[in-house]
Amino acid sequence: MPGEPFEGLYGNEQLKRYLISGIRDSKLPHALIFDGAKGCGKKTAAIYTAAALEPEFSDKIKRMICPDVTLHAPEEGKRSIGISLIRAVREAAYITPQELMVRIFIISEAQTMTAEAQNALLKILEEPPAGVYFFLLCENASALLATVRSRAPVLRMQIFDDEELSKYVILRDEKAKKLSESDPEAFGELIRASEGTIGNALELLCSSRDSRKLHEKTSELIALLSGAGKAEIAMFFITGNFTRDELDELMLFLSIAVRDMLTVKYGISTEMLFFPRCDEAVNASAEFARETLTQIYSCAEKMRGNLLVNVNPQLFSLKCADMLSEAVK
Repeated sequence: MPGEPFEGLYGNEQLKRYLISGIRDSKLPHALIFDGAKGCGKKTAAIYTAAALEPEFSDKIKRMICPDVTLHAPEEGKRSIGISLIRAVREAAYITPQELMVRIFIISEAQTMTAEAQNALLKILEEPPAGVYFFLLCENASALLATVRSRAPVLRMQIFDDEELSKYVILRDEKAKKLSESDPEAFGELIRASEGTIGNALELLCSSRDSRKLHEKTSELIALLSGAGKAEIAMFFITGNFTRDELDELMLFLSIAVRDMLTVKYGISTEMLFFPRCDEAVNASAEFARETLTQIYSCAEKMRGNLLVNVNPQLFSLKCADMLSEAVK
């Protein structure tokens, strides 16, 4: 195989060795599960695996303009993959490839497949047509049925520590380099908020939003949740005039902050992701019961999921205020 097929996929050396060996020896399983957090490179790994299977068409596959490599995800406005999409995939699997010797189906957010959809997929995973591959991208592979997992190895994507992630983005992104030099504290906050994934780090860096400002707004919200009433919490969201993307990042920061507070509440020794120092997380967590923090975390995650649907930011802000007020009652 000419060249290095996975040179654009940073880290993940063990995973790459497994894939290269399987392709070289013609032993690559017909179904694979790429498991990892948002922004960890699952889609990149799947596309590069497809390209490595057909190196002659590598460039076309990597640009996703090859008709025999298709990407499937929940329909717009829906949070799950239903049986109709999987039935369509199953039918397409029996169609002769147009350009390649193989057909490859990449299913994004596979953990959202309904039980019926997973059972429909299982039928073809048990007896797949020759030359057909299924790559399932999951944020949590345990959400898949055990029968589905038994038909496809789970390949876990690498999560980077702050130091390695910092080195990578500084080398690859001029904006990151400038931020690390001009405002090391803001750069450190951004890296911690990325939760060890390159995709999250680059998304935050490329965003036109002021992540530092939203980080400060999150601290303000946490202070309000510790003692303010519903009216004050609602006023925070109303006067903030947040865009849809800003609300998403605000809820992300809130869930990360609560994660930090819960870890210190339970006496778990781990690196802080939101708070610069552990003692700050200890002080903030002292204002909340464990059960309350758990409810706030669930609320923040639910709000992020709801943002996948096209919503009015103003109305959504009020919904956030209502749910968070209920969580801290």
